[in-house]
Amino acid sequence: MKIKRFVGDSFPEAMRQAKEQMGSEAVILNSRKYKEGGFFGLFAKERFEITVAMDEHYHNGFMPSPPEKATMETVVKTPEQGNIHPATKGGSYSDTELLGELQYMKELVEDLKEQNDDEPQKRQSSYSRALFKHLLSRQVDKKLANRIIKAVEERMGQENVRNNAQLKNLCVRVVAEIIKTPRGIELKNGKPRIVALIGPTGVGKTTTIAKLAAKFSLIDQKKVGLITIDTYRIAAVEQLKVYADIMGVPLEVVYKPGDLRLAIERFSSRDLVFIDTAGRSPRNESQMEELASLVGEVDPDEIILVLSATTKNEDLWDIYKRFNLIKIDKIIFTKLDETSCYGPILNIINKTKKRLSYVTNGQNVPDDIELLDDIELAQLIVGDDSGL
Repeated sequence: MKIKRFVGDSFPEAMRQAKEQMGSEAVILNSRKYKEGGFFGLFAKERFEITVAMDEHYHNGFMPSPPEKATMETVVKTPEQGNIHPATKGGSYSDTELLGELQYMKELVEDLKEQNDDEPQKRQSSYSRALFKHLLSRQVDKKLANRIIKAVEERMGQENVRNNAQLKNLCVRVVAEIIKTPRGIELKNGKPRIVALIGPTGVGKTTTIAKLAAKFSLIDQKKVGLITIDTYRIAAVEQLKVYADIMGVPLEVVYKPGDLRLAIERFSSRDLVFIDTAGRSPRNESQMEELASLVGEVDPDEIILVLSATTKNEDLWDIYKRFNLIKIDKIIFTKLDETSCYGPILNIINKTKKRLSYVTNGQNVPDDIELLDDIELAQLIVGDDSGL
């Protein structure tokens, strides 16, 4: 990207120079008026400066332009203020609109800088290049991988790192800091903890609830209650009934929205109550609204989104955004045994800023569920160094 400063006796003069040298699609990053020369502040001459940017790839279609972007063609002068503003079809921008345009320009420049910075071939360290490619192979988002590498490089000298094993351990620690410490379910004193699990179809919510119920009832010796509102699938209700009978845990099946609160009341002496919801298609708005209405009836202490580790990055983010209509507290990832690339877990944690809770790695109840610490999860995400 080219960034250049132009100075003239007026804004139109500075803009004319910029347009001639940079073209009409150059983006205006900044403008200012200042005084130059003079003697003790007297007889100083007013000068007008603009700073513009042009991405070399712009004309190849790599840089999409939003409507009414502030380019050389869309800028007009406001005579009474002597400043420049992006022009709209209806006249000058309001302050809010102008701030929006300026924010867009700032983001554009930052994106272009990142595009230049994250080219692995420009890195000084051969290990950094290899580690960058390794993180990408683990499906870590490119910008996030770049951020991780920068943090690793900054600390290498400080910690006197001398070999690849030490560098890998440093990378694991950086990733662990992004993850933060995963959090399990914490019980309340004297009142039942109400936990609802939500998520799309096929991620294993019912099996995950059975594993959690078994852990707390059989291992931790807590009084657990189960509620299912997943009456869409007869098999799901029967499956949970079988698990409940084996564990000796009471189960309530709720068929109508108004019965959910009554079921909660019947479990008032329990330590922990799990609500199993029906899998919903995140793109079905009516289903999402129905789910939000059901969950809103009892206002659970925790709402945990269950996601599959086998889901693509873009789909994970889309699912999260649509389900966050219900104010997600934590995330559980299932099916870790069905993939070897755990980068998407890191990406969604980084993007949503939500804490990870449990992970599951098989179908066995209650064994295949864990609350990993941040280092253990970071080691899974970074993986082995065979490709480094």
